[in-house]
Amino acid sequence: MNNRKLDIPEVQQIPQFMKIMDDLSVGNNPYLVGSAGTGKTTIGEKIAYAIKGRAENDGQELPFTIVNCNQWTSPIDIKGGQTISGYKEGALIEAWRDGKVLILDEMPKLDANTAGLLNDALAKSAREDAIIFNGNNEPIKKHRSFGCIATGNVIGKGASGNYVGNNKQDASLLDRFSGCIYRIGFNETLERQLVYPAVVDICLTIRKSILKYEGKEAGDDDTEDIMTLRTMLNFERAYELEMKRETGMKDEFGKTYRKMPNGKTLKDALHSYFIAMTKEKAEHIKTEINLEGFLNSYKSSGMKQAFITEFKRRIG
Repeated sequence: MNNRKLDIPEVQQIPQFMKIMDDLSVGNNPYLVGSAGTGKTTIGEKIAYAIKGRAENDGQELPFTIVNCNQWTSPIDIKGGQTISGYKEGALIEAWRDGKVLILDEMPKLDANTAGLLNDALAKSAREDAIIFNGNNEPIKKHRSFGCIATGNVIGKGASGNYVGNNKQDASLLDRFSGCIYRIGFNETLERQLVYPAVVDICLTIRKSILKYEGKEAGDDDTEDIMTLRTMLNFERAYELEMKRETGMKDEFGKTYRKMPNGKTLKDALHSYFIAMTKEKAEHIKTEINLEGFLNSYKSSGMKQAFITEFKRRIG
């Protein structure tokens, strides 16, 4: 894992990036903890590309395999076993054998007994030529490039008021990640790099107001109503389509984007976001940030030109 390609654009904006890569390179198992939507899984995917010396989305086989952990994740999903259509190899075995990064997405959602199937492999991550057994009880030798990254909303030591689908995990499993736990929270530098200025500005203003309303510190992502990077990117996709229509841009086939009656807008996305809050809280925040003023100005001539400039910068 010494062949590192660091042309992933966000490397310098993610303080933990190199530390996580270093952990994988020496056989440690990083655990990324943070609220939903803060980019934990995305970071894991980017690191898998970087540590393999590859650029993202290069058209080759993915350098990682993901287990979307939940209460129905079975031993077959982890180590493999017989199904009605024949033997199915588990994600752990595939990564172990082929030298991929195993991403355990939302690991605390696993049933603790199922999660225990990971113990042996994760204890051997740093050993050369280590052996584990698949669902057919066949010995599988570890590829030198195998690595594992887990993610979770919580550490896994107990219940959470915000994330009730998690299970308490055995201390022996959590010990496999000891010294390699990273808090992934709000990252305004990264958010500003990835999201159009008009969108990120209003989103950061909303976040600040939410934290103030809930009496939380500026960097606290353990909030009842969160404003995450994922939410911003959801807004951005609607905003970009809307502004392409507003400015009469052309698509890849040379056809002009036309305004569509009742088409999705950034205004729609923002109103939808506030529906999830209590009415009192939503109205308080809308007033405090002057949401109406923003909605009346984000399609002004100056803002349209700013969008065009940023769009052209992005496409090079």
